[in-house]
Amino acid sequence: MTTTYVTVADVQSQLNASYDAVNKVYTVYGISIAEASFQAHTDFANMYINAVVGADLDTTDYRYMFAVMAAKDLAAMRILVVSSGGALIGAFDYFLGDLRVARSGPYAAAIERAIIGFREDFARQMLNLAAPVKAAEASAAGDVPTYEGGLVGP
Repeated sequence: MTTTYVTVADVQSQLNASYDAVNKVYTVYGISIAEASFQAHTDFANMYINAVVGADLDTTDYRYMFAVMAAKDLAAMRILVVSSGGALIGAFDYFLGDLRVARSGPYAAAIERAIIGFREDFARQMLNLAAPVKAAEASAAGDVPTYEGGLVGP
C-alpha cells in the first residue's frame, strides 16, 4: 500500500479545473479531460513519489510536505501535457514569408507557462525531498567534532 500524498480533488484545485458530473469530465484551459485520466495521473504521481522516497512517508516526517507539493506538481504537469497532446505554442505554427500563422489554441501560451511553472516548482520540491538540510544553532559549534591532526597526504 502506498501513501496517498494527493487526491484528485487536490489536483483539481491546483489546476483550477471545473468538473462536469454528468459527463464525468474536467475542464482546464478549455480542454476536456476525462475523470479517469485525472485519476490515473494522480495515482502515478503518488507512486512516483513513493518510488523516489523508497518508503511511505508519515505525515510527521519533515519530508512529507515536500512530497505533497512534488506530487501535485507532477500530476498537474502530466495532465496538462497529455491533455494538450504535447502540442504547445509553436507546435502548429508555420510561416508564409514573414507572416507567422498560429494555429494553436487560444490557451496554448497559458498552458505552456503553467507547465514551465509546475516543472520548476517540481524540481525544487524534488531537491528538497531528496537532499534536506537540517539546521544547527551556532552556539553548538564547539560540540561538532573536527579533525585536528596533520595534513592528509596522498
